[in-house]
Amino acid sequence: MTDAAASQRLRFFDAAFYAIAAGIGMRWIAVAAAVGPASLLLWTLGLFAFFVPLAVGTAELTARFEGEGGIYVWARDALGPLSGFLCGWFYWISLLPFFAGILVFLSGLIVGALGGDPKNALLSVSISVAVSLLVTAVQLAGLKYGKWLPNMGTAGGWVVFAMLVVLALVLGVEGKSATDFLHGNWRLPANFDTAIAWGTIMFAYAGVESLGFLRNDIDGGMRTIVRVLAVVGIGSLVVYVGGTVAFLIVLPQSALTRLSGFPDALRLGFAHVGLGYLGVFAVGLFALTMLGAFTAWFGVGARLPFAAGLDNFLPPTFAKRHPRTNAPVAAILLQGGLMLAIMLLSQAGASVAGAYDLLVAMSILTVAIPYVYMFAAWANCARMEPVPGAWAPPGGGRTSFVLAWLGQVSTVVAIACSLVPNAGDPHPVASFLKIVLAALGMLVFGLVFYWVAHRRRRTRPVPPVSLSAEGEAIANA
Repeated sequence: MTDAAASQRLRFFDAAFYAIAAGIGMRWIAVAAAVGPASLLLWTLGLFAFFVPLAVGTAELTARFEGEGGIYVWARDALGPLSGFLCGWFYWISLLPFFAGILVFLSGLIVGALGGDPKNALLSVSISVAVSLLVTAVQLAGLKYGKWLPNMGTAGGWVVFAMLVVLALVLGVEGKSATDFLHGNWRLPANFDTAIAWGTIMFAYAGVESLGFLRNDIDGGMRTIVRVLAVVGIGSLVVYVGGTVAFLIVLPQSALTRLSGFPDALRLGFAHVGLGYLGVFAVGLFALTMLGAFTAWFGVGARLPFAAGLDNFLPPTFAKRHPRTNAPVAAILLQGGLMLAIMLLSQAGASVAGAYDLLVAMSILTVAIPYVYMFAAWANCARMEPVPGAWAPPGGGRTSFVLAWLGQVSTVVAIACSLVPNAGDPHPVASFLKIVLAALGMLVFGLVFYWVAHRRRRTRPVPPVSLSAEGEAIANA
């Protein structure tokens, strides 16, 4: 390893801040809180039914497979090249509308903080382009500089969270809580709000698998990764449960919306205690938090085209890192360009809110599909002999197998919940078909891309794909 590459490696606190920025999404708290006090039960269930399997699986699979590419390599080496490609394909392609949605969401926060018109599409697009160029430039500079936006975003997020908790405490002590927790409804209704809340909670707990993409960029190896996973788990539970309680104290359940719930809680909370002027400052900090999460995920997403370049699905230039910054330049530029294109297309002839809903609809189903592959790969590995010296959970393969299937069931339920139509949707069938057809279109496009790349590799010999040691053992089993 060169001195330049070594200087780019993330130490424990850098890796923890990076993982927290990618793995804890505060904007999802408002969606879950819309269910009422019963959402606290969903957060707890989600922690044990999805986050714990995901975190333990991430640790074990990262220790088993040494190759670049994280979840893509795990599926490729455990289930075969096509499964690996489709897992990586859906993981990456679902990130593009997710990134574009964050751009639209961020632009709305910035416009609101500046006192502009939130319905001004031109202003929204201009801010989105500026933010995307900033994040792309930061990632091109390498993790040595790219880690600072996630670090600042994480710090800003904790400040915003603390402000929200203090507001809730003040209102609670004064007897002005908007929710009666003692006599509130703690039952989970079988409706769209509960379905979308479970899908949101799964999505909110997702993200820690991103450490697998950065395994060769983290100082201290598996010991650091396991410690970071524990920190993210504790931090997630504190933020999501504490934040939901604070939300329900500041705002009544009926006033919470999935788009503006968090900014509204900050503005109204400060107004209730006579400090309305701090609302803009708090919203600005929240925007910084979102920018940090965006930057963290952007860096993770760029590692997938890099890994595909290593496997010869993309031209060789995608498998190269910059000698000074250690950044996968071609992969970053490809991702940035496609993200901007999707963002601009989504706003063609649509309102800002309509564009945001479209982007969320494009990614709501596809983002869960890679976890189906991941948990299947983990269950497959759990039946094999342990790798000497590799990290494994207490109980070994039996524990891994049970947790893999628990995570798999949670993921499938979340996928089913994402297809539940909104009772207020005037065209529920059309909305259902839009989501399903978008996913099928991505699948067909990915299969065609795989077939073309596979045929090119057969007609023009290329160096063989390098499997990890565990991947070779599975291939020969």
